[in-house]
Amino acid sequence: MLRLRHVCVLFMLAATPAGAARLTFVRTVPAHHDLAGAQDLLITFAIADNEKLSVFLDVFIEQTNRDGTLRVVDATRIEHSTERSRRWRRAPKYLEQRSPADAFVRIESFTCRTMPKSGEGSAYDVDGNRVRRTQRWVDAVCEAHLHAISKRTSKKIVEFTGRGEGTSPRADVVTDGERDIALDQAARYAAVAAADEITPRRVRETITLADDAPQFEEGMVMIDGDRLADARRIWERAVPRNTNSAALHFNLAAVCEALGDLTAAEHNYLAAQSIAPKDARYRREYDQFRRRYGRKK
Repeated sequence: MLRLRHVCVLFMLAATPAGAARLTFVRTVPAHHDLAGAQDLLITFAIADNEKLSVFLDVFIEQTNRDGTLRVVDATRIEHSTERSRRWRRAPKYLEQRSPADAFVRIESFTCRTMPKSGEGSAYDVDGNRVRRTQRWVDAVCEAHLHAISKRTSKKIVEFTGRGEGTSPRADVVTDGERDIALDQAARYAAVAAADEITPRRVRETITLADDAPQFEEGMVMIDGDRLADARRIWERAVPRNTNSAALHFNLAAVCEALGDLTAAEHNYLAAQSIAPKDARYRREYDQFRRRYGRKK
């Protein structure tokens, strides 16, 4: 199913070594799962069968908060006077009632398992001779199953899973240290996978504009002054007097895209390509536009 990408109007004007102008903007790519507008999340409880839950939660929170599209707070960890920290299996109900969060995240299960592995490899003995030697290691898999619950309706918005795999270094004898390395990796990768399921990504895009378009300089002055909408108006007013200018339509398409008006952007990209079908840059940029937003011809 097609998901529309929301475009942020963060932009800047840069120059290539050849002096060509670029329009750079940031668009937000939706995550695999829609949180129905929720941006502030509170983790209220977690059920786990091993201590690597702490690693999972730390990485999950770091990954989801990294781009600033979501804000996740962990309510399951509290400081304790006699312990470094402890976790609630379920946070007290007053936390949910008082929290400004839009939704609550519940980790219904976090499980890990390890599998001992072995195989023959080559190594050097004390005399420098290559010999065959049995090497042992541990593979690990961690999996977390999570629910997001709407604070307003108390209904489940979405459920999702994060799964990660890890492996230990090869050794003659597998110790608890090697097992811990494998589990740590698996928990981290499971957290990254879970965060990717719900975290929108910010992607920076750059389009090199056509400097031979009518009223190019006037539009650039507006862009340089962070007045992108004014640049659009200048170039839109120029279109009736320059209907056959592919460069003008192309620049207008880029500005419309940066402003998030994808319908107008596509219309002008197509117009530029139709006016100058032999110009490869217009065809190339329109193809990239379609790929960015999953649009069909």
